[in-house]
Amino acid sequence: MIHFRKIILLLLFIMGSSSLMAQNETEVVVQNLQTANFNNLLSYWDNQVEVNMPDLAGQRQYNASEANELLKSFFNKKSILGFEKSAARQVGTTVYLTGKLISNTVKFNITMLLQQNKNGFAIISVRVN
Repeated sequence: MIHFRKIILLLLFIMGSSSLMAQNETEVVVQNLQTANFNNLLSYWDNQVEVNMPDLAGQRQYNASEANELLKSFFNKKSILGFEKSAARQVGTTVYLTGKLISNTVKFNITMLLQQNKNGFAIISVRVN
């Protein structure tokens, strides 16, 4: 019985530390969006990213630097002033990050999916509408 309790405690610790790691990395992504720091955000993109934005014709796959540049360009074209996080939820090895991109005239919804890999969490999808 004592051995079983140790296993349960170990599993809870591992799950908790994974959740804490996801929370820390998610907050770094949030800070980079809030400050429009695309140089730092570049390291959080996966090799292939699904991107869907109002100025693009449908959802497509882009590499990390292209996805980063598309989001940076969107920020500049739409005069995005900031980012407000609505929610960040972890389900297994995926984190769903939602929020609003704020300009002087309109707010855009943004959803990012981050997937855990060997280096931490990487953005695998971004959708702006």
